[in-house]
Amino acid sequence: MKTNDIVISKVIKWLKAEDKSYQWLAEQLGVSKSLVGLMLKGERTLKSDRIEHFAKIMGITTKELVHSDTITEGQLTVNLLGELSNRHSKRELDYLLFAINDYLGLKEQVQ
Repeated sequence: MKTNDIVISKVIKWLKAEDKSYQWLAEQLGVSKSLVGLMLKGERTLKSDRIEHFAKIMGITTKELVHSDTITEGQLTVNLLGELSNRHSKRELDYLLFAINDYLGLKEQVQ
């Protein structure tokens, strides 16, 4: 997945989660609503300064915004908002993925 696509996806998810509109985002960026629409449809390439501005508005680092948060384990895909910052969180996610895989395996055996 390209950086542009990752950023667009995260910004759209964030807007929905925060119940913010394209108009609100346009005001924060100091651009028109139509330009925001074009950027979030992928019809405009996002420049680095624009990506930094998105990150600042969202309250995350630029690194978090451009980094893909998809972890694929077998047939499972887990999307994270932000990143796992310590060993305990990573261990808990591994445990959760193991439990889900175990459940799916048992479910297949029952059927």
